[in-house]
Amino acid sequence: MKKLLIALSIVFVVMGSAWADEEKPVKARCPITTMQTDCLKCHVIGDFRVIETKADAHLIYPTKSMQIIDGEGYFLLTNINDVDIKDYFDYLHRHGIKKAVIEIHSPGGALFDAQRIVGIIRYWQARGVIVETHLMGSAFSAGFYIFTAGDKRLVDEYSDLMWHEIQISSWGFNVTTPSDSEEKVRIYRHIQDIRNNYLATRSKLTLKEINEMVARKELWISGKQAVEYGFADGFFK
Repeated sequence: MKKLLIALSIVFVVMGSAWADEEKPVKARCPITTMQTDCLKCHVIGDFRVIETKADAHLIYPTKSMQIIDGEGYFLLTNINDVDIKDYFDYLHRHGIKKAVIEIHSPGGALFDAQRIVGIIRYWQARGVIVETHLMGSAFSAGFYIFTAGDKRLVDEYSDLMWHEIQISSWGFNVTTPSDSEEKVRIYRHIQDIRNNYLATRSKLTLKEINEMVARKELWISGKQAVEYGFADGFFK
């Protein structure tokens, strides 16, 4: 009789728990994506097999240029778009990711947008994010400038890099008088010196050497020469 009473007590406890669960339904979470709804975006009706095979298929990125690979951020920079780079680093910050890879493959772009990208990189570097810049193809002009900002800069030895004197066709630089022309030259030199001085801090070259290399001509170097000059730290292994 005692055993029967114990068994009945267990049954009532289990039934009571079930009724309590019915009163407060809890949505199940997918163990992979943590999604609670829209299951059929990833699974097939019937056997419930997974449709997507990409490990990050359930993630929503702020830009098509980025993804997360093995817990690290990856961004392919082709256009000099400072807004996309900001969104990239903001995303990594929200998800606690402390390493950001930026592969450069760019013909260049707007100087001041490139400067903002370098500023964003420096901002997050100061907050403990490790930034690697990679070059497998080409990094010209603004792309070259951004490439040099990485904590670790890796190149293919046959890749191409180019730096030159700045070219500004907007931002109010209109020449109408000889005095305007002189002022324009002064401003251009100011802007060029700031960028060349930064490149000197990111290489083995002095500001004077860089100025001479790009005076009235373009500086073209290979990935191998980039390592020799100190613009890159090494090659892919």
